[in-house]
Amino acid sequence: MNIALTGSSGLIGLHLLQDLKNLNYNISCISSSHSSSETNIFSYEDMLAGKISQPIDFIIHLASMNSEMSDLDIPLEVAITEDVIKSMPLIQCKKIIFFSSAKVYGDNSFEHKLILESSSLNPSCAYSKAKTLCEEHIIKSAKNMNFNYLIFRMPPLLINHPKSNVGKIFQFLGKGFPIPSFAVGDKNSRSFLSYKLLYSVLESVLKSESYINDEIFNLSDTHPRSTNELFREIAETMQKNLRIIYFPNFLFQAMLRVNRLQLILCRLFGNFNLSSEKLRKTFNLVD
Repeated sequence: MNIALTGSSGLIGLHLLQDLKNLNYNISCISSSHSSSETNIFSYEDMLAGKISQPIDFIIHLASMNSEMSDLDIPLEVAITEDVIKSMPLIQCKKIIFFSSAKVYGDNSFEHKLILESSSLNPSCAYSKAKTLCEEHIIKSAKNMNFNYLIFRMPPLLINHPKSNVGKIFQFLGKGFPIPSFAVGDKNSRSFLSYKLLYSVLESVLKSESYINDEIFNLSDTHPRSTNELFREIAETMQKNLRIIYFPNFLFQAMLRVNRLQLILCRLFGNFNLSSEKLRKTFNLVD
């Protein structure tokens, strides 16, 4: 099976590239920085010029500029997806798997609500706005160009990488410092994604093309985590003794009255709970 993988040098792509090679898939890496046909690395220009000689069975589209982009970067982010779609007829590909972001639904909130695939979209940052536009372009193009897509909306990935927000938590906890927190951090609810689940679902998709049927899924672990629970879980994986220092609730309430602090507290202790019921039923996942 021939697979074109965009974003192969990124956070997820590096792991997937090796795992997919271990399954004996033939991987063509699509890179924005360099190309070398001898090592199966192609630029987007190569794709658009039809320089990938073998037909591609699947495109796995992971490529993204970064999550800290500005509004000026949105057209550049969307252009990557547009180029991938334009290349599909040239590489005889009819199936694309797009890894989007759960941030298309909005940001953390102090409200407790379950987010479904049918929930309204409310992208509030440049990154989520770009991902929303990319989704729209794929859905519209699929109808016009007669190909099938699968879109996964992902929460933060639980992986130790220095450039990710979760990775920064790994680094901080790895130093063994006590963690200041609040009791609300035991009660909030946030969705995350383990690499093991991501890989397992993708492996199922590649083994059965019937899964790629113009669907959108929340790709997240079944059980959400509270902030303090996340701290404890990460510390345990690093075999670190974690000590959480609980500050009084009145201090938390006082900090909420300051707009700038409110945003930080919501980011740390807010809720963002994705429903993965559709994913579990479709892929027969066991809790």
